[in-house]
Amino acid sequence: MKTLVINNQKGGVGKTMLAVHAAWFLAESGARVLVIDLDPQANASYTLSNARPGGSSADLFFKPDVQVEPHPGVTILAGDRELDAVDAQLTRTVPAFRTAFDRVAGGFDYVVIDTPPTWSGRNYAALMVATSLIAPIDLETYALQGVKQLLAQKGSVEKAARQGRPIDFLGLLPSRFQSQSPRQRDSLQALLRQQGARIMYPGQGVLTQRQGYAEALDLRTPVWMIRKTAAQEAGREIRRVLATMKQRLDNLPGPA
Repeated sequence: MKTLVINNQKGGVGKTMLAVHAAWFLAESGARVLVIDLDPQANASYTLSNARPGGSSADLFFKPDVQVEPHPGVTILAGDRELDAVDAQLTRTVPAFRTAFDRVAGGFDYVVIDTPPTWSGRNYAALMVATSLIAPIDLETYALQGVKQLLAQKGSVEKAARQGRPIDFLGLLPSRFQSQSPRQRDSLQALLRQQGARIMYPGQGVLTQRQGYAEALDLRTPVWMIRKTAAQEAGREIRRVLATMKQRLDNLPGPA
């Protein structure tokens, strides 16, 4: 079982779009994929509403009695406003998440965790159980400034909750890239200079700003299943990224 966490403490960078497409892509081969939506806005839950429900909501993972039966395809533990209460009792809820995760997640081949856009106990809990982490990022100044914070939080969780065991960092994935924008092209080059191949997503892939992605979320279907030419182009683009991601996941040991 491999666990992919989609995390960036900024909204509007395409986390949910990537999370749901990762789940669909991983399930295509018949794998059992559990999606845990830790964002109370529950956008991933809405898009995956046709998936098999795994329980009343993801907040069950912060309680001692969670039970989720694994099945082929995508199973969703939906987000809702109950998740807002998690941070009020961190000394209880975060250890409970690890216990519930260990009990349930082993029945699945992959777990995909979509996280809220601000740092919280839920982000901490997700990184605590992660096999791999990917961080979609837009190419504006404030997002670039947040990279050091993201890496510092990753390091803190590795030290405090994982006994130094590293999280495989797939890297930063430039998302909603506007290829016709000189400012965005300059920002991409700045990102490459500042961070380099050490943490950049394998192959330095990017996801460009395409209407097909928004349409896929509205239709609740993978973008590569939409027949329009623009959507098919988006499908080829994101499938290249997802194939690289899956290969990296499959070559790594699961969390201890």
